[in-house]
Amino acid sequence: MDSWAENDISYPSLNADTPNKAEPPGEMQAAGFAPTYMDRGGNLVIGDPLTAQHVNFILCDLYRKYKDALARIAELEGGQ
Repeated sequence: MDSWAENDISYPSLNADTPNKAEPPGEMQAAGFAPTYMDRGGNLVIGDPLTAQHVNFILCDLYRKYKDALARIAELEGGQ
């Protein structure tokens, strides 16, 4: 596998189309996904929702950067 979610697809839903990719908010990118856990008082704290759109965006971005890095390495190695 050398790519993920390269195609932009929208799924028809009740109020608007739902895209297959969505960039996670900047705050989430900085801190990562917050886990679900029990706090010190024994209360359940629900973590961030992990949406398919966020996962698709992240994997697509990583594969693009990976392919770009491979191309740069090949160029530095003289196209071998």
